Order: sequence, then C-alpha cells, then structure tokens
Amino acid sequence: MTQDGAGGAHVVIPTVSIGGTYEPDETWLGFHLNAAYPHSDVYPHYIGCVERRDHQPHCSAVQSVEWQGRPALQLSRRSNRWNPATDNAALKAEKVRAWFAEL
Repeated sequence: MTQDGAGGAHVVIPTVSIGGTYEPDETWLGFHLNAAYPHSDVYPHYIGCVERRDHQPHCSAVQSVEWQGRPALQLSRRSNRWNPATDNAALKAEKVRAWFAEL
C-alpha cells in the first residue's frame, strides 16, 4: 500500500488467480482507496495486461490504460449500493477478480 498524499492509498495485491481463460492465469490486482473510504465505493480496479487464450477481445468494461506507472487493464465494476456496514475493499476486490475470471 502506498499513501496518495490526499488521505487515501493505492493498493496492489501482487498475485491473484484469474482462471484458465487468460494467459498468464495469475497477475496483480490494484485499486485506489480514496479519503472517503469506507464511505465510498472502491472503483475502478486494475490488473496486469493479460490476453484471452481464445484471442477474443475483452468486453467493453475492460480498457487498456496505464496505472501507477505500469501498463494495466482497467476493470469497470461500480457498486451503486455501496454500504460501509457490509462492503469493504477486500470483498469488492474478490468480486471484481471473480467477475473477470468468468468473462
């Protein structure tokens, strides 16, 4: 975790499994916790650049970007009903990872 200088932090999970659809099947996952966290959604999430094994394009919710000085795929999965009493960054990261792995 790296402080962002504005009361938040950038978080990188170094290794996550994203399933056999992708090459490689493990990559990093990152996101930003803004100063309002836990009262705000954790959005968007980023992973390392991976390719589909079937050579099909990623869906429209996945964009190629640069994040924190590294090439990345941005995964856009907003939580419109974020509830700080039941939602947290770890649960959201797992939901995003599982969603991407199922694409």
